[in-house]
Amino acid sequence: MEKFKTLIALNDEEEAAAFTEYLTGMGFEALRASDGAQALELSIQEVPAIIVVDTNLPVIGGQKLFQILRNNPHTSRVPFLFISDSVADIKGFRAGVDIFLARPLNLEETYARIRQTLSDRGSTAAKVIEGKLSHMPLPDLIQFLHLNRKEGELKVTSGGKTGSVLMKEGNICNATLEGAEREKALFRMLQWAEGGFEFTPGPVTSPKKIKGATGSVLMEGMRQFDEFRKRQDEFPGPKAILKLKVDPDSLPKGLQPVIHEIVQLVRANPRVFDLVERCHYPDYEVLRTISSMLAKGVLEEEKGDEEGPAEEFLTTDQMISIREKIMGRFADITGLNYGKILIASTGSAVMADFLNECRKIPGFSTNQKSALEEIALVNPLGEAGSFRLYGGMDLVLFSIPTVKNMGPLWRAFCTGLAGLILLWDDEGEGKVADLAAAKRDILQKRRVPVAHAYSGGGIDLAACRKELGLKSTDPMFAFAPGEKDAVHGVFYSLFGNLVKEDYAAV
Repeated sequence: MEKFKTLIALNDEEEAAAFTEYLTGMGFEALRASDGAQALELSIQEVPAIIVVDTNLPVIGGQKLFQILRNNPHTSRVPFLFISDSVADIKGFRAGVDIFLARPLNLEETYARIRQTLSDRGSTAAKVIEGKLSHMPLPDLIQFLHLNRKEGELKVTSGGKTGSVLMKEGNICNATLEGAEREKALFRMLQWAEGGFEFTPGPVTSPKKIKGATGSVLMEGMRQFDEFRKRQDEFPGPKAILKLKVDPDSLPKGLQPVIHEIVQLVRANPRVFDLVERCHYPDYEVLRTISSMLAKGVLEEEKGDEEGPAEEFLTTDQMISIREKIMGRFADITGLNYGKILIASTGSAVMADFLNECRKIPGFSTNQKSALEEIALVNPLGEAGSFRLYGGMDLVLFSIPTVKNMGPLWRAFCTGLAGLILLWDDEGEGKVADLAAAKRDILQKRRVPVAHAYSGGGIDLAACRKELGLKSTDPMFAFAPGEKDAVHGVFYSLFGNLVKEDYAAV
């Protein structure tokens, strides 16, 4: 019997030990990981036949680990067995490939499911149909699958993007495209005139997230596309900046859910493009609602952003260079679709000011939960925002606390690291020593470019340079809230050094 390599990453040590012993006794080769970061490292090094993972792993959660490994070409086809204390909706779950089991586990039944999955994996399912969208448009193709009551996954590609439509007994179950799902993802794909498709049959067990009948959903998608083409001149441009003019608590009850979501999102995502991307509702519905809220005075458009030719923050060539450097220089994230920039700060106020300036940069999106100072006070650890580079790669800004004795945790935060930004202000000048200590610890794990930025007057810059180990010629960037292009220099310096120098893991 083939000795399948299985990676096991569970929270409960006793459960993990019992599971490992059982699978070893059944002829499997078992690898153990204590957290998500170690599981990521082992998965890329060993490429197991199947990954058994707890949905609630420390450091990197099971679902996030799944997303990362699915986007790595070396591990994209590895099936996952998710184990959870309760039912979980896992984004990107592949029916017929991945497994979800709720505790308590029955080892014999779990083993049987693993064997069945690996057996199915050895024989590729026949493709019912594949072709080009120019020969069969997506609405016609979905209608064909609907009329023939087909079940499986329809993959659609166009212009470097890949989407998926799950069909169960001929009905649309769900659709996913990059960060979007449900009708939002489906309606975007319905507009594609060029590209290819491939339908693979198989059982679909994921919940039905698109509730309407297939014919009605398709008609609505095409109607919204036609309406958008007729009215697109009425909508604010994608670079327009919006501002909420009313107190959210003053809005009447019973408003449409899309209005409430826009109200919640607009503070962290004032640019129209970012707001449309973040909102869960279809693009046309979001733009129509924004237009209506502008007409009624609930929102207002800040002037000046659209005047004159739009200035690009990064050119396509620069984005390609950054992407290639991340993909080519950091061996442990080869093939992943993200790079990480750590931001260490002396406090939440300077972090909030910095992020508010970042929001003015084209192509930058803030994380709603981290973008506001009152949230950052409670949770200074996590994704703060991201740049979308050419080719679908995200460059994620990740906020970290500069507490002492972080020790082994730095290793987990350094996964995919491409740069480091240190921030301080007048109030945090006394904590610059903590920033310097964090900088030394991080650079011991990975040598990356570092940018230093401060806010406020009266700071002893010479003392800061000495504490941070900077030469007199090394740049330190001053930024002030509200100042145009305040943070551009920070990123230009960081990206310029990243592309220019041969940075690699220490």
